[in-house]
Amino acid sequence: MRYSVISYALHMRLTIGLLLLTFMGFAVAETVYKSVDENGNIIFTDKPSKDAEEIKLQKLQTIKNPNPAKHTPKAKQPKQEVLYKTFLVSNPADGAGIRSNSGNVSISLSLQPPLRSSHKIIITMDGKEVSNGSATSVSLQNLDRGTHNISASVVDGAGKQLISTSSSFSILRASQ
Repeated sequence: MRYSVISYALHMRLTIGLLLLTFMGFAVAETVYKSVDENGNIIFTDKPSKDAEEIKLQKLQTIKNPNPAKHTPKAKQPKQEVLYKTFLVSNPADGAGIRSNSGNVSISLSLQPPLRSSHKIIITMDGKEVSNGSATSVSLQNLDRGTHNISASVVDGAGKQLISTSSSFSILRASQ
């Protein structure tokens, strides 16, 4: 008799477990019904009505949130003092076409406030240095026709670039 009591208890546990698993599946797969009322409003509900249309819901896509990286704030670097407010190539204007059959051009820079005594200006044309010092202008002779790029930088005594500017212009020369 003891065997039948144990067998009956095990049988009941298995039966209850299977029933629970079956009903859990129904709970997850809920049905939604769509109907339209007399005013034309669309109503979605989980309760069926006589004119309701059954809508099968697709399984929602879920995305696991990865662990965010630990944020460690960087030490604030001291704010650099703004030494120059404006620095630009004032002549020739950017994109200008200069008619010069001799190929001569004057490059002028505008710098505010004026250059400090420990700083210098380096001017390059097409990547080649044409001036290095305190001059804000330089004259170039016999340039080939075509487009040329001017770059200028203000550097401190250690050679660190403080501010820079660039411009391009075209020389228009009569062909010979």
